[in-house]
Amino acid sequence: MRPAPLDRKLLRDLWRMKWQAAAIALLIACGVSVMVMAFSAQQALARAQERFYADTRFADAFADLRRAPRSRLPALAAIPGVTALDARVTASGLMEVPGLARPALVRLIALPPREGAGLNRISITRGRLPDPASLDEAVALQSFMEAAGVSLGQRLTATLEGRSVSLRIVGAARSPEYVYAPSPQSFMPDDAHQAVLWAPAPAVDRAAGLQGGFNSLALKLAPGASLPRVLQAVDRLTAPYGGRASYGRADQPSHAFLEAELRELSISASILPPVFLLIAAALTHMVITRLVEAEREQIGLFKAFGYGNAQAAAPYVKLAAAIGLVGAAGGGLGGVWLAAAIVEQYRQYFRFPVLDPSFDWPAFGLAASASVAAALAGSALAARRAARLSPAIAMQPPRPAAYRQGLLDRLVPGHAVDAASRMIVRNLERFPGRAVLTTLGLAASLALLVGSQFVFGSLDHVIDQAYYRAQRWSDSIGFAEARSAGALAQVRRLPGVFAAEPVRIVAVRARANGREERTRLTGLAPDARLNRPLDAAGRPLALAGPGVVLSAALARRLGLAAGDRVRLDILDGRAPSVLAPVTGLAEDYSGFAVYMDRGRLNALMADGDLISGAQLQVAPDAHPAFYRALEAAPQILAAASRDETVANWRAVMIEAFRTSMTFYVGFAAAIAFGVAFNTSRIALSERARDLATLRVLGFERRDCAYILLGELLVLGLVALPIGLAGGHLLAAGLVQAYGREELRLPLVLTAESYAVSLAAYVAAIALAALLVGRRIWSLDMVSVLKTRE
Repeated sequence: MRPAPLDRKLLRDLWRMKWQAAAIALLIACGVSVMVMAFSAQQALARAQERFYADTRFADAFADLRRAPRSRLPALAAIPGVTALDARVTASGLMEVPGLARPALVRLIALPPREGAGLNRISITRGRLPDPASLDEAVALQSFMEAAGVSLGQRLTATLEGRSVSLRIVGAARSPEYVYAPSPQSFMPDDAHQAVLWAPAPAVDRAAGLQGGFNSLALKLAPGASLPRVLQAVDRLTAPYGGRASYGRADQPSHAFLEAELRELSISASILPPVFLLIAAALTHMVITRLVEAEREQIGLFKAFGYGNAQAAAPYVKLAAAIGLVGAAGGGLGGVWLAAAIVEQYRQYFRFPVLDPSFDWPAFGLAASASVAAALAGSALAARRAARLSPAIAMQPPRPAAYRQGLLDRLVPGHAVDAASRMIVRNLERFPGRAVLTTLGLAASLALLVGSQFVFGSLDHVIDQAYYRAQRWSDSIGFAEARSAGALAQVRRLPGVFAAEPVRIVAVRARANGREERTRLTGLAPDARLNRPLDAAGRPLALAGPGVVLSAALARRLGLAAGDRVRLDILDGRAPSVLAPVTGLAEDYSGFAVYMDRGRLNALMADGDLISGAQLQVAPDAHPAFYRALEAAPQILAAASRDETVANWRAVMIEAFRTSMTFYVGFAAAIAFGVAFNTSRIALSERARDLATLRVLGFERRDCAYILLGELLVLGLVALPIGLAGGHLLAAGLVQAYGREELRLPLVLTAESYAVSLAAYVAAIALAALLVGRRIWSLDMVSVLKTRE
């Protein structure tokens, strides 16, 4: 079937403008791909989460306590809203792992008496479950086995609650509680030093010394049950047995991190696509408007031959729709590829049995509709102009441009500026609207570049502030139980220790202004040097008297400032409560924390001069002997190395952000290229006749290139300060949008960040200028001068 004449014209226009159309379609494709990527990755994570949680019966609420008799289980099961209850025994300590210098933190968890019973079921990936009658078989978390190089059949020895336990690993498993396993010293995973083992209940009871009791509780709630009421009832019943504050699934570390990642994907899908679509609409407007101006005579002829207004405007509307559809199709394909790349990265951190990329058709449909709508919106004014042209006016030559003295002519004498530069300025003054749109488009690309590059400088600042200025210890240890301050003398005698400071950490619920948050209360010596809360200017904050220092994040969450008061309900020991003044806010970027004078904390606890751990400076060459001593010390429950934490943290974070930052740089460069190429291409089509005339008058090719591309250079320079300022604002917005409780990146823009941004910006504009500028060298002056336009 032969296309209609206007459709044939549309195809010819598309072919003739293929590179301009492709540049606009590229911007649309970037916006669509971001949206498809974000929602597809979110869908893949959410589907994997939902399936795994359902298969393993992941609990809705959790509680930890010192020891409770199993005779209390009927009362706990009778709490309104509770449909299932799983009481178990857990034990923690240190474990020597062959091949690792530092001992791993280990958590041993009792398996239910029957396979498939209980909550938080594990999923065996290799090997088998332990023999229920065995006292020395265990299953290990798969991520730990892979990172630490532990094989099936290998025997590991751990010190748990002061008892030495030897276990043979007979299986590898996944668990809904450890889909993501953060390190205690940072929210990033340290799989090699985070061991989780499951063993038959008799073995764990013996290791923990809790025969006939339990110290961990998981609950499943009925749909619609009130979680706060259930938690209150659990706290009331477990309080006599050393129960700490129970918490819901939202506060479970693994689940909380996964939910934060899902929220960030939604934010990404909301911020970037509108930027691309707005710029694409502006470029479509510029291109279609120029096309209508160039085809005035054709429009007049169409109408003279009987075509109506709608038919005259239809080719331009269809042209815009075609660009939008091509961009949407390309964005869909790009989104599939990006989603697969993101999901592959997620597999390194989220341990789901099945985590496959998926394609979110609703997101693609929404993005495609928005892209076509943006292109149509950009063509609306030009199409309206084509529809309103009467044949008599359209077939007349366009009115000559009225040139008059501009600002440059009035301020600068004629001999002070060369003719080519005056032509550049006069043409910019002639089309101010186009100049403004081009400047804003270029500024938007630079703002996106600068706004996304702040991450790396911010990470370095966080590491320096949190791990080298505030926390200046090289190693820290924790005891199984709070011990007398005299134990610090024994710690100082460990190999390689040349400085040691005591610390006491208790769980606390901070309340103010009708809000509350469960966190940790750290008691430090007033003259502590190895751990010092710092203010925003990096100055140490004093810990003295009844006052407390809050992390800035916690203060914001509770709506507090220095000088206000906060209610602290301590959840350990005899659970005292105190209303304390806030003496300062600490900028530690590491979530929620409260600091207090250790002497004051011990006075509140009324249980003596106790410490729960120590922070140390250990000679680097003494670490092997130091770690061997820790493994032999039954009272030491936990150990951490600052240098290993920082190295792991930096490696994981930079690798994670490198992928997303590469995407952002590519997207921003696409904006700069699309804007620069279309602007220069339109200028060439409008001024080809003028440039050919200048060549006849004796101007060189380089002069003509300077006249044409000088406008782009001027607009690119004008966009620089706007883009840099916009990038700073965008970075500030991203800090707020992506801030998490466990990590709040500060706004730090380094010289390197600006250098990378400017390099990508200049490269994109230079490429566009090169592609358009080379046409001047191949300009056919005879054919150009023969045309009326």
